[in-house]
Amino acid sequence: MLNNLDNYLAVILAAFLVVYLLTPQVRSLAVHFGVIDKPDARRPHKRPTARGGGLAVVIGVHIACALTLGFTWVSSEAAIDRNWWGHYLAASSILLVVGVIDDVRGMRPTVKLAGQILAASVICHAGTRFGSLFGIELPWLLDCAMVVFWIVAVINAFNLIDGLDGLASGLTIISATGLCGVFIAMGHVSGGIVVLAALIGGSLGFLRYNFYPASIFLGDTGSMFLGLTLGAISLQTFNKNALFLSLTIPLLVLGIPLYDSLLAIWRRSVRMWLPATNADGTPKKRGIMQPDVEHIHHRLLKMGLSTPRVATSLFILSGGLVFFGLLMATFESHRAGIFLFALLLAVYVLMRHLAVIELHDTGRVILTGIRRPTHSTFKALSYPVWDMFCLIGSMAFIMWAIESVRVNFWHTWFLELPIWVTPTFCLLATSRSYITVWDRARVLDVLILIGTLEIGVAISLGVALLIDPSNASQWVVRAIILAGLSHPAIVGLRVIYRVTEELVNYFRTPGAKINAEKILLYGAGGRCQLYIKERNFNTSPSNDGSVIVGLIDDEPLLRHQWVYGFKVLGNSKDLASLVSHYKINRIVITAALRPESQDYLRQIGEQLKLRITEWHFSEVQFNIQPKSVEQPR
Repeated sequence: MLNNLDNYLAVILAAFLVVYLLTPQVRSLAVHFGVIDKPDARRPHKRPTARGGGLAVVIGVHIACALTLGFTWVSSEAAIDRNWWGHYLAASSILLVVGVIDDVRGMRPTVKLAGQILAASVICHAGTRFGSLFGIELPWLLDCAMVVFWIVAVINAFNLIDGLDGLASGLTIISATGLCGVFIAMGHVSGGIVVLAALIGGSLGFLRYNFYPASIFLGDTGSMFLGLTLGAISLQTFNKNALFLSLTIPLLVLGIPLYDSLLAIWRRSVRMWLPATNADGTPKKRGIMQPDVEHIHHRLLKMGLSTPRVATSLFILSGGLVFFGLLMATFESHRAGIFLFALLLAVYVLMRHLAVIELHDTGRVILTGIRRPTHSTFKALSYPVWDMFCLIGSMAFIMWAIESVRVNFWHTWFLELPIWVTPTFCLLATSRSYITVWDRARVLDVLILIGTLEIGVAISLGVALLIDPSNASQWVVRAIILAGLSHPAIVGLRVIYRVTEELVNYFRTPGAKINAEKILLYGAGGRCQLYIKERNFNTSPSNDGSVIVGLIDDEPLLRHQWVYGFKVLGNSKDLASLVSHYKINRIVITAALRPESQDYLRQIGEQLKLRITEWHFSEVQFNIQPKSVEQPR
């Protein structure tokens, strides 16, 4: 690789110059034919901008690759395989046609997907294979299907991430550079590095016109080509003898686009189970291929970051993932620890900051399913069946794995079930466990359930001691383990609704929306809890335009404490400073205020020009006008 450094630099420079000089011509052509991207809710740019600039990148990359055919490479392994490049050129041409049509006049998603599959199949026909997984040689058809799936996934990942000035081009440069580093670290010098070098040069040349404020966009013509190239080349890092390394490195190097695609699939799939109408009654557009405005870059923009800062932040994050990929390729003996650290860091960032919407919507779906099961019969049988499964399953595990009862296991297990399962199950059936609505249960109901389970085990232990007192220590240990295995599972199914409810509240949509109405709640008591629950778990997203900043309460002990997931910022006397500091737009009263407090709050509202509303549940007389009944004659 280093012996041919001047040749690789020549490839980068050739691609850079071709794209740099050709892009203005493509931009003029796009403007002439009206291939313009107009600003809307999904496109944050400020003015109409030409699209289809990927045409220049495709041409520049392939011209640079063609020039290398005349180079005298020290190692033949470093040269482009002409057969592979011919297939790559054909696949690029297919996507070029699909992308140009989609940029000019639009195309149905299914037709575009068919074109992507055809292009990926051409790459597969060139001999690109996984080969084997976990030591098992893959059948030819399954191998091809996996290759096509991977390439199509990367194509769509870069197609989805291309929604911000310079984002897709910059991520391509970082990913391609990372793959080059992986090839060098693994000692696997191939013609793929030549293609990556051309891609780096072409993306750099295009980034000059594509970074904020962009004068031309890649369009589907370019974003799909970037995904095709990186998806195909990343498969060349696959090593049958280092399966773990082979599977994880591409995921790290291509991290941001792939994670964004997974979030999109997760988000759109979950929302197919949510109500089909908006708050105003209009139908929602749902489906995995239905575009939205909640990609990673959209969320960062909503948090108040500027377009350049969003792109730079994602570049840094992508660079970090690439760095971990290079560490894994360089230090193979420590790759498990490096991957674990990178995974934990990525999961924390992803789940806490980038997957909040998906976790919130998933929780809403789970809560809706628990509250309203499809069949009442299933709801009636689910708890008894689960309880029986936990009890008899725990007994089987204890006898087989802990007590090592292997001779006549099934006979012994069946004979001892009545002693260790029947008392607990009968107590559950005679208590109110199966007639309690657990998604609306109180702590007392959970305590009664726990007490019932413990009494059931105690009765079983007493019966076992009466039958065979000589094995007292064995029966005591069995009772403790049985309670430790089965009881948490039995109780856990009942309280999963409450746990999920709290998680949905914890993963609520972040409140740092730049144009959102900021709300301060007055009152941190029970009514405040009801308001927050109704707001967070109402299936109608009527609260999208506002965020809760915090609470105020006149109870001194609550000052600066956290209540229902929000901080008590002060009391009514702190209103003026809080409104100024947090830019509050509205105060929602969630407490029963005294008349003097209401007057004070009204005066503050007039002085600070605040909207003040009150939220409460109230009992209203339901008047029924009786119909006159004609007396029989």
